[in-house]
Amino acid sequence: MDMKKLNIAFIWHFHQPNYQQRYDSEFLLPWARLHASKDYLDMLKRMDKFPKLKLNFNFSPVLLSALQKYANGARDVHLDLLIKDENELSESDKIFILNNYFDLNYKNMVLTRPYFTFLYNQRANAKELNTSMFTLQQYADIMANFTLLWIDKLFIKDYLELKELFAKEKNYTLEERRTLYKIQLDIINRILTEYKTYQDNNRIEVSISPYYHPIIPLLLDFKNKEIKNFENLPEHIKGLQFAKDQISYAIKKYEEIFGIEPRGMWLSEQCVCSKTTELLSKAGIKWSVLDEGILSKSTKNEFIRDFEGNLENPFNLDINYKTKSKYPLNLLFADSFFSNLLNFGYGNYDFKIAANDMYEKIKTIQFKLQNSPKENHILTIALDGENCWETYQNDGSEFLDTLYNLICQDETLETTLVSDYLENNPPEILENLKSGSWINRNFDLWVGEPTKNVAWLYLASVYKDYEKFRAQSTKNVKNPEQRKKLEEILFEAKREILIAQGSDWYWWYGEPNESKNDDVFDFLFRSHLSNVYEILGLDVPEYLSRPLASATIHPLRNPSGKISPSLDCSEEDKNDEWKNAGFIFIPDGPTSNVGRLVKNIHFGYDDDYLYFRFELNKNSLKISYPGIENQIAIYFANEDSMHFSPVRFVSKNDNIYPIIKNQFTREIRFVFDNKRISRIFFNKACAWGLWSQIVAKHSKIAYKNVIELKIAFEDLEFVNKEFSFCIMDATNELINEVYPQDILVDLKV
Repeated sequence: MDMKKLNIAFIWHFHQPNYQQRYDSEFLLPWARLHASKDYLDMLKRMDKFPKLKLNFNFSPVLLSALQKYANGARDVHLDLLIKDENELSESDKIFILNNYFDLNYKNMVLTRPYFTFLYNQRANAKELNTSMFTLQQYADIMANFTLLWIDKLFIKDYLELKELFAKEKNYTLEERRTLYKIQLDIINRILTEYKTYQDNNRIEVSISPYYHPIIPLLLDFKNKEIKNFENLPEHIKGLQFAKDQISYAIKKYEEIFGIEPRGMWLSEQCVCSKTTELLSKAGIKWSVLDEGILSKSTKNEFIRDFEGNLENPFNLDINYKTKSKYPLNLLFADSFFSNLLNFGYGNYDFKIAANDMYEKIKTIQFKLQNSPKENHILTIALDGENCWETYQNDGSEFLDTLYNLICQDETLETTLVSDYLENNPPEILENLKSGSWINRNFDLWVGEPTKNVAWLYLASVYKDYEKFRAQSTKNVKNPEQRKKLEEILFEAKREILIAQGSDWYWWYGEPNESKNDDVFDFLFRSHLSNVYEILGLDVPEYLSRPLASATIHPLRNPSGKISPSLDCSEEDKNDEWKNAGFIFIPDGPTSNVGRLVKNIHFGYDDDYLYFRFELNKNSLKISYPGIENQIAIYFANEDSMHFSPVRFVSKNDNIYPIIKNQFTREIRFVFDNKRISRIFFNKACAWGLWSQIVAKHSKIAYKNVIELKIAFEDLEFVNKEFSFCIMDATNELINEVYPQDILVDLKV
C-alpha cells in the first residue's frame, strides 16, 4: 500500500521588541541588528540547497520597522563603540564593554574562538570590575569577536573579507571593525528585499503579527477568567480601538514592504480569545496559528503521548480548523512537542542524531495517520526561529540542512505554504474557541503577578490622561491648520501608548522571567509612557521616574476578611467560600511546569482557625509518579514562643532560598499521592534546635480535587494570633520550591 502523503508547515517566528527610548532615537539594545546578521537572512537563503522546500515565516512589524531603521543608518550603543577608535574609549565605555560584550552562549559561541575564550574567562574570573584588566587592543578584539559571533558563517561566500576576519582572532584594526558593520548593514539591507522575492516566487509565505506585539485578548478584556489575580489591575483600558490599530497598522506595514495584503497573522505569544479571531477576520486576515494546548482546551480532548513524546492519536491535531462565528477564521494548531524539542532539546545533541530523531518522529505521525478517513493532514511546526539556534553547534546550520534534506528526499512528505494547504482542504468547524496562550494555556506570564499588574495600571492611567487631553484639545480647535497639528501630536502620543502595550515589557516584569537587561526594559517602558506627556506638553507624573519594582512590595495578597470554608475540596470555589482569602502568587514558568507541584495557594482565617487551600498542578509528573513522596510543609514563626528551630529539609543545591535561613516555632507537613494524604505531622520547636510532635485535636485536612487544611489556633498554641509563615514543596525531603521566595507572610488575626 502506498504511504499517504503528510504535509508539513514549518512556521518560523521572528520578533524583537522596541529598543528605542523615542521613536526616532538610538537603539539602547542591539538584538535586532545582531539577530539580523545571524538568523533572518540565512534562515531564508539555506532554502537554495533544497528546491522542493517551502517554508513559512512570520515577522512582527516592530522588528520590520527596526530593520528599515538600521538600513537607513540607525545605530545602537554597542555599534557606536564597535566603530569607535579604541584610543578614544572612555572609562564608562570600557565598563559598558565589560558588562555587555560577553553576553552570548559560552559553549556554542565563545568556545569556538580560543582567544576570545581567554578574554572571556579573564573577565568571568575577575573578582571585581577593573577596566585595566584589558589593553586597548584587547577591548577592540572583544568587540570584534563578539560581533563576528553574531554573523552567520553562511555569509562567508558572499563577503570575501569576512573569511579573513573570521580566521583572525586578535589585533583587529578600527578599519576591520568598521568593515564588520558594513557587512552587517549590507545583510540588513538584503533581508526584506529577498523575503519579498522568495514570496513572489511562491517559495515562502510571510505572515505578520500585531504591530508592537501586544497581548490582544488583554487589550479587549481584563475580566477574562484566565487571569488569577485582579489586584491593582485597571477596570479596563478601552482597548478595542487599540487592538484594531495594532492589527491595521501591521497590515499597512506589510503591504508597504511586500506589496500585497497579508493572509496570515501570528498573534503575539499565540494569545487568543474569540473576540480576537473576529477582529482578525474583519480586518481581512485569513488564518492564524495557535498552540495545541488551546485546541485541547477548546475541544476538552487532551493529546496523550507515549514515553517518547509520540501522540497516541494525532488525527485531531494535524488538521485545519475554522472558528464557528459570523466572522470565521482559519486556524492551525502547532504540535508543541516539536517546538519544545527544537527550542530546548535538540541543541544538546549531535546534529545528525537530532535531525534523524525528528524525522523519525514525523514518520511515526505519518504512519498513525494512514487509517484516517481524511486524505490530507498537516503537521504544523511553529516556533521562535531565532533565539534557539544559539544552543546549537554552528548556529543550527548542520541540523537544519540535515533535517531539510531528509524531508525533501522523502517523496511521501511535502513541506507546504499555509495558504496553499488551506485553499485545497476544507476545515473542521471549531465550535467553541477557548482563551489562552502557548504557555500553560493562560495569560499568567503577562498579567496577574504584582509588578505586571502595576505596569497595566500605569498604562491605563496614562491612557486616561491622553483621552482627557484629546477631548479637551479637540473642543478648542479653531481652524484646519490647528486640527492638523493636533492630529499629528495625538498620533505621536498614541504611538507611544501602542509601544507600551508590547508583550515584552510585561513578560520581563516581576516573576518568573529574568534577563540581564531587566533594568533597561523597565526604563524603556516608563520612557514610552513619559513620552506621551512630553509630546502632549504635559508634566510627566513623578511615579514614572521610579523603577516599577519599587511600586510593588509583597508577592502576595493578604486576606480581605474572615473566611470559614467547609473544606469540600471542590475544584472551583462555586460558593465563594474563599472569596476573601489571601493569595500567594506562584507565576507559571516559560515551559510546561511538569516539575511544579503546587499551582495556587489561598489562605485565610476566622476567630478559631487558620485555613489553607492548595490547588495542585495536574500536569506535574510528581503527582502520580511512583516512588515520589509529594510533601508540603508550612513553617510558622511566633515571637512569643520559647524555642526556635531551623528548617530540616535538604537544599537541592548551593542556591539557598534566603527565607529558609529563618528559624521557626511550628511545623506542619503532610505527604500525599494522586489519591490520598498518607501522613500528616504537627511539630513544635524545642530546645537545642530540635522538633517535637504535637497532638492536633481540633485541626482537619481534606483532599479530593484540591487539598484544604483547617488548623486550630488552639493546636498551634498561639496566644496572640500574630505570626509569620512560609510554605515549601518538600517532596522527597528536598527543598524544591518556597512560597513566597523572599519574604515571610505576616498575619495578625
